[in-house]
Formats: sequence, structure tokens, C-alpha cells
Amino acid sequence: MCILALYFQVIRDCPLLVAANRDEFVHRPSAPPGVLCAAPWVFGGKDLQAGGTWLGINGSGMFAGILNRRSGDKRGKTGKRSRGLLCLDLLKGREPGEAVEILKRERGGLYDPFNLVFANTSEAYVAHNNGEDIECLNLAAGVHVVGNVALYDPPGAKNGRALELFTAALNSMTGVSVTPAQVDPLAAVRRLRGVLSDHGLDKAMDNPREAICVHRGEYGTVSSSVLLHRQGAEAFDYFHAAGPPCRNDYERCPAVAAQGSEVD
Repeated sequence: MCILALYFQVIRDCPLLVAANRDEFVHRPSAPPGVLCAAPWVFGGKDLQAGGTWLGINGSGMFAGILNRRSGDKRGKTGKRSRGLLCLDLLKGREPGEAVEILKRERGGLYDPFNLVFANTSEAYVAHNNGEDIECLNLAAGVHVVGNVALYDPPGAKNGRALELFTAALNSMTGVSVTPAQVDPLAAVRRLRGVLSDHGLDKAMDNPREAICVHRGEYGTVSSSVLLHRQGAEAFDYFHAAGPPCRNDYERCPAVAAQGSEVD
């Protein structure tokens, strides 16, 4: 199961920060972050099996990330559209409000269960499919952790532990617990790597897949990303680890301006 932490409007000079691990079968082919679409410009990782993305940004300053949601339905997946393609659809829009309108026109039953997070520096949402409907929840400023449970479900032990760790990381990154100050991108990545690499389980957890960083043979954490959009910046700071973050360093992707052109 994946994990995504969204720091929304809680850091003074960085209103949007995302830290995420992708958990998947290790042999499922994928490509590291790159240009997914030229017009409109979209940048992110690519699922080479289905063609979509699990996490990306667009030229209007919006990010979107999708996570598989736990379901009691164990039936075979037949005739379902890739959830990653839906994530890519949203990134072809300009802003979160437009993404909400796209989701209103979608049928939730066309997809396996998902949680879909999308935001820019002004608005943030999380959406999930509930039967044929797709529900969207507007997120307030704060630290939000999204995993594989629905919006209305209890957060679960993994999400609860992750929220504690990511909140502690915020205080560490900014040096204060109230009115957070400026954050240095490289320092933030170093601090967040410690959380994204965490293998710990609390007393309510007995499944190794409940760890933030997962190692379970053919399945586990296959990549990790940290995205920052600082106040007034024309580009995201996009860092990516091409493997579990406990074993792989984060590489900084070339800075890309909000219009999609590379900048020095």
C-alpha cells in the first residue's frame, strides 16, 4: 500500500509540499519522472504497463497523486480503466477546481477503488470512488496523510503512525511548532527521507506491509518522491528516489518552470 503526505499551507514560504512512497509489485514496469505530455505540459512518473501516472505535476502549478484503496471485493479486475490514467487526466487540467469538474463527469465504477489527491498552492482536495459516484473533499490547511482507506473510514494504524511522524518532521524542518518558518528543500528531503524510509510497526500493526517503507519479496516500495512548491517560485522542486528510499538517494529532477520550460 502507498502513502502520501501533503503539507498544505503550513510552511511560510512553501505552501505545497508532498512526500510519497509508491508500493507496487517490483516487476511492474515503470519509468522515472519525465515529460508525460507536451501540450498541456505534464511531468511525472509513468506506469509502462497501463500508461498512466501515480504522481505528477503540470504546467499550471498543480500536483496529483493516486493511491489504491483497500476493498473487500476480491474479484478479478476485468474491464476496469487504469486509475493512473485518471490521475493523468486531472493533470491535463489547469487547476484543482477544474479537476473537480472532471471527476463529476466520471463514473466511479469504471475504476478499482482509489484515493486521489490533487492541489496547488491555493486549493487542495482528496477524492475517492464510492460505487458509481466520486466524492471530493476540500482539504483545509494542515498536514494530511492519505493511504489505502476511504475518507470516511478510521485512519488505520499505518496512517495514524505516519501522521505522527510526518508532523514531527514538519517541526524539525522548520525549527518551530507554531507559525512555521522557511524551509530549505535539501534539508527537507533529508528529514523526510527518514520518515519515508521508516520500517517500524506500532502495537496495532502485525503486517509488514503496514510499514511506511515496505519490503515483502515481490511487492514493496519501488520509488519515492518529494515535491515542493515554494512561495513565488516558477518551478516545483522535484526529488525522486528510483527505489526504496532506505536504499536509494533522492535525485533532483531538472527544475521546470510553471509553463513547462526548463530553467537553470
